[in-house]
Amino acid sequence: MDNARKISLPQSAIPCITAIVLSIGQDGFFWPIAIPVFLGVCAAHLGMNLADDYFDYRKGIPNNEIRSTLIAQGSVRARMEKCVYIVNGSATEKDLFKAMWCFLGFAGLMGLIAVVCQFIVNGAAAALAVIMYAVIGLILGLQYSGKPLQLGYHGLGELVIGLMFGPLNMLGVHAALTGQMFSPDMFLLSIGVGCMVTNIVYVHSVMETSADKQLGKFTFAHLLGSKRAQVMAIGVFAIVPFICLLANIIWFGWTPWFLMTAVTIPMSIFLIISTHKFVHNIPQDDKPKWWMGPMGDWDGYVKAGMDWFLIRWLLARNIDTFFCLIVIIVYVITLFV
Repeated sequence: MDNARKISLPQSAIPCITAIVLSIGQDGFFWPIAIPVFLGVCAAHLGMNLADDYFDYRKGIPNNEIRSTLIAQGSVRARMEKCVYIVNGSATEKDLFKAMWCFLGFAGLMGLIAVVCQFIVNGAAAALAVIMYAVIGLILGLQYSGKPLQLGYHGLGELVIGLMFGPLNMLGVHAALTGQMFSPDMFLLSIGVGCMVTNIVYVHSVMETSADKQLGKFTFAHLLGSKRAQVMAIGVFAIVPFICLLANIIWFGWTPWFLMTAVTIPMSIFLIISTHKFVHNIPQDDKPKWWMGPMGDWDGYVKAGMDWFLIRWLLARNIDTFFCLIVIIVYVITLFV
């Protein structure tokens, strides 16, 4: 669980829970499937994290001397050494391969439960919808680092994560619970959520552009090139969720109360401004404010020299979390009141 980076689970779990809640009350909704669906999404995420380790290890581990130098310079990416359990002899490449497929196999079993239930409750078309999203997610996840596409090595890794944890995740969960192949309003919402998840991993890439280059990692920030374009992308990813909500309000009759998610806008503005200052070496106050949400053991992060990184990474995570929680609360209230 630790090597599979369970700390990253909220990136997939929160969109999954949001899709589960928004499926309540819809035609074809079958609530018992929610538990295996949630467990399946989490297991698939962990399996894909290990798959990323597996393919990275086979590709070759970056020079340890470079990594040590970057760690001394404060790089967080350099500290996140992959496959250390193989390097120190705690496990073998074969063990990693087995662990990866244990997670993915469990996810497949949970998916099979959803397929069978949907086949019984809503018919063959509903079952095929679940299979379609699962297969696309598996292929895209393996191609994040695996051959032939190796999307993560060509600057598309952050966009792939946003696509998988946003649209594929939420539409797949919705299909598993309702049997519906496609839901236009869920699709719009999932685009917005996917953009916020993208920002969580993308803001890391922006802050560590130089370190990533030395480690041989090519990110979306490198693909964009200029610092201005890199920061503007954060703004685009931040504003799209609200455009998607407005579209759902106008086209599909969603209640305007969903715009209460606007309370996260100050957080997004701070994220954009603070990242702009960071990449241009402009002095700033990186101390968290109460309205930014939970920041964990901040004093410990400061002592570890990771506060400069975590202030923006945790803020991006909190934006996604708060946005989804507000959507869930508003939907539940409007559903039962």
